[in-house]
Amino acid sequence: MEIILVILVVSVLAVIVGVKVIWLVFGFAALIALAFAVSMILLTVFFVRLLFTKKHTASFSRIDKSPRNRFNVAYYIVDGTEYPNIFPEEGFLQSKLYPSDKKHTVFLTRNNKYVYDKFACTTCTIGFLLSIASIIAGILIFPNI
Repeated sequence: MEIILVILVVSVLAVIVGVKVIWLVFGFAALIALAFAVSMILLTVFFVRLLFTKKHTASFSRIDKSPRNRFNVAYYIVDGTEYPNIFPEEGFLQSKLYPSDKKHTVFLTRNNKYVYDKFACTTCTIGFLLSIASIIAGILIFPNI
């Protein structure tokens, strides 16, 4: 929310100072492109890290605050040790998405700090494939850039 307010204030100040609106549109498009590029890079890094994990059977433990950020994550117990999921938990239908009575397949990272559950695997895989598709589409649509 704060970012929208900052962009709005900067845009109004730029118009008052005399910057043409077309330059503001180009700047906004550049910010969107930068955010898209950063998300593509992050999803690619997570996908590559996912390739070097080991498959384990786990049971869902709880949903609590992540040890590294302010988001809530799902915790899974693998071989008697509790590990947090690498991505934030889904904020809806928690009893349906994270049943504690079922066994889950998770992928444990090499450093044994995080797991990838089925939602994290899906996010990484789809995000990586869409990133590749976006790059190919961009090359086909704008071949001279």
